[in-house]
Amino acid sequence: MLTRCQVESELSLAYLHAIAAKAAFSVDVPHIDSDSVDAIVAAKGKLAPDSIAFSPRIEIQLKSTINAAISSHGMIAHQIPLKNYNDLKAPTVLPRLLVLLALPPLDIDWLVHHPDKLILQKCAYFLNLKGMPDLSGVADPTVHIPAGNMLTPDSLRHLMIKASKYQDL
Repeated sequence: MLTRCQVESELSLAYLHAIAAKAAFSVDVPHIDSDSVDAIVAAKGKLAPDSIAFSPRIEIQLKSTINAAISSHGMIAHQIPLKNYNDLKAPTVLPRLLVLLALPPLDIDWLVHHPDKLILQKCAYFLNLKGMPDLSGVADPTVHIPAGNMLTPDSLRHLMIKASKYQDL
C-alpha cells in the first residue's frame, strides 16, 4: 500500500498527465530522478509560426500540499528542499518548472469518482526558479508562487510555445 506522500506524488503526476494530454502534449517520466526532474512535458513539431525550436520540452519537479493558502498578496508560500531549489534555479538547456499541486485538507476529498465524472480536487501552480538567489544557508527555502500561475492546458501550451522560442518561462 502506498504512503500518503506517495499517493500525493501519484496524484501530482496524474494531474500533469491530464493537463498535458488536454493540451496535446506527452509526459515522459525519467527512470531515475537524480536532478529534481520528475517529469518532462514534450511537444511534437513546430508549435507556432515563429517557433525556433521544434519539439520543445519542459522539465518538471512535482510537489503537492494540503496547505496552499493564497496570501493577501496573491502568493502561495511553499517550502522545498534546498537540493530541489538549487537544481531548479540552475541554468539548464531545457527550462525547468516547479509544479505544486494543491489538494484539499482531507484525503477523502482529493479525488471524486462518479460514473459520469472523475474530479481531481483543486489545481496546480507553476514557478520558474531560474536565476533565483543562492540560499545555501537555508535547509528548506520557501518559494512564493503567484496564484495566477495556475497550470491549465492553455497555460501549459503558452509555456511550451515560449520554450519553443527560447524565451524565459
